[in-house]
Amino acid sequence: MKRRSVSIALLLAAAQQASAHHAFSPHFDIDKPVVITGRVIELERRNPHAYLHVSAVDENGLTREYVCESHGITQLTRNGIRPEMLTPGTVVTLRGSQARRDPYGCFFTSIEFEDGRVLDVNGPRGAASSREETVRHDIYGTWMRASASSTPSGDQPMMNFMTPAGEAAVAAYDPFTDDPTFRCNPVSIRRVWFAPGTPLSISREGDKIILRHEWMDVVRVVHLDVAEHPADGPRTTLGHSIGRFEGDTLVIETANYSAGVLAQYVETPGKPVRGMLHSDALKSVERVRFDPETNRLELSIYYEDPIFFTRPFPPATATYAPSDLDIQPFGCRPENPDHTLIEE
Repeated sequence: MKRRSVSIALLLAAAQQASAHHAFSPHFDIDKPVVITGRVIELERRNPHAYLHVSAVDENGLTREYVCESHGITQLTRNGIRPEMLTPGTVVTLRGSQARRDPYGCFFTSIEFEDGRVLDVNGPRGAASSREETVRHDIYGTWMRASASSTPSGDQPMMNFMTPAGEAAVAAYDPFTDDPTFRCNPVSIRRVWFAPGTPLSISREGDKIILRHEWMDVVRVVHLDVAEHPADGPRTTLGHSIGRFEGDTLVIETANYSAGVLAQYVETPGKPVRGMLHSDALKSVERVRFDPETNRLELSIYYEDPIFFTRPFPPATATYAPSDLDIQPFGCRPENPDHTLIEE
């Protein structure tokens, strides 16, 4: 049977695998998988998202420019999809999900080339599990997220415990224009920790613990020799962190946050997509420990914001596996909500 240039096909990757650095489902419809065959016009080598422009014939026989995004260029390159493979004129078949607000947009999960090679944006299946894992003895080293109890998108039960001030902040936030990642803002510590497909490292330098995350080039300093947060210190997205060890567990207390976003996109059945905001009274506690039995780093994050919420948050948890990856420059480039670059 002859294949059409644009047709419906089975989706090759689950939504969780396909999710990029913003929430997947508000932007793309997993129930509308597509196959797009055409010639590469341009690859935008960007983080947190790369964009592939392809000239293809639509179902009406008209030649259109399709713009499909995927993971950032750093992650795609690591997973075997290198820029030199996607030079202008290269014939490719993209498989993925239809964009919700653009008939000529998609999120692609795999690329097929004319020679029959098919590359998945998440890398060769089973490749990570086939490598022998480095045995660790403490929290230090480079790690990659293995699992998480939740994501900073989807339904958020804490939306049911907002104060009037919190509800007002949510009402003033438009997730499709105000997402902090458009401005290369790392959003929140949970968003930084839970970023998929990008490594992080933990090291100690004297009385400081240094957390380096490839996501948004975040570097956090945890002060072990400071007892209190500076009362007149600057307020920032990631706040000011002090820490201590309780046995083998690193406890990080963070305050001096600026008002901001905890969840960029909140999807509650029967309601429009919203965001979950926090005030500058937010405080957080992270507990980080190494489990020698599983060879995993374990994280729990506790939030409290008495201005926007009537109760503390339940803990968000994640585990991390040892990684041999080098942390690469992320080099985020600010973009508009339509994903065009903001000229600097």
